[in-house]
Amino acid sequence: MKFVTVDDAQLRYEHLPRPGAPALMLMGALGTSLEMWDDQIAELSGRYELIRYDARGHGGSSSGSRPELGIERLAYDALAVLDACGVVRAHLCGLSMGGMVAMQIATLSPDRVLKIALCNTAPYMPPRENWEARIATVTSEGMAPIVEATLERWFTPQFRSAEPVRVERIRQMLHRTQPRGYVACCAAIRDMDQRETIRAITAKTLVLTGRHDVSTGPAQAELIARSVPDAKVVLLDAAHLSNVECAAPFNMLLTEFLAA
Repeated sequence: MKFVTVDDAQLRYEHLPRPGAPALMLMGALGTSLEMWDDQIAELSGRYELIRYDARGHGGSSSGSRPELGIERLAYDALAVLDACGVVRAHLCGLSMGGMVAMQIATLSPDRVLKIALCNTAPYMPPRENWEARIATVTSEGMAPIVEATLERWFTPQFRSAEPVRVERIRQMLHRTQPRGYVACCAAIRDMDQRETIRAITAKTLVLTGRHDVSTGPAQAELIARSVPDAKVVLLDAAHLSNVECAAPFNMLLTEFLAA
C-alpha cells in the first residue's frame, strides 16, 4: 500500500500497474475501506490498471483537520490519488459514496474520465435531518451504535444468514472507521445535490443497483438514468453492497460494460 498527502490528510491507496491497459479506479462506500473491492480484484486485475483507495478517516487514511467535507473536496482527493499513480484518464467505478464522488469528477473534470459505473448510489440523499442525527450519534458515541443497522440496510436477510464471514468482514470495516472521518463524509452527502449537474456528464455510463436496496435503489437509479444521456440501468438481486452480495454478476456486468 502507498500513501499520498492531500492537505493535511494521508490517503492510503493501492495501485496495480498493467502496462498498456486502461486504468480503472474503484471508489468505495461510506464506512468501508478499499478491501470492500476484494471480490473484484482477481477478475479485473488481468484487464485493467487498478487503483483503489480509502476515503478520509476510512481504512488506513487519516481524517485530516476538516470537521466537514464537501463532495467536491472528496472528488479532488480521488483525483490526487490518480495523479499520484501517474494516471491521466481512468474508468471510474463508484459504489454508494464512491458513486457520488464519481459523478462529481465526471462533471468537474470530464477530461479525466473514460467510462463511469455508478453503483447503488444517488445524486441527492435527503432528508437532511437523518444525516444530522447520524452525525450526532457518531460524534458522541462512536461507530458502534450504527453498525448493525447499517448491515441490515446493506445486505438482504438471506445473505446475512448464508454468508456470515463476508458480512463480518464489512462489520469490522465499519468498526475501524474513524468517527471524525465518517462524520466529515456524512456532511458531504448531507449537503450534496447533483441532480442538475449530472445532466452534463458525457462519459458513457452504467447504473447498477440492487432490487432490495432501501437507500439507493431502483428509483434513484432511474433518476440518474433520466439525467445522464444514454445511461443504462441494470438491477441485481441484492441490497446496498451489490459488489459483495452479487459479486459474480456484478463483475460480469462491469467488465462487459467497460470492454464494449
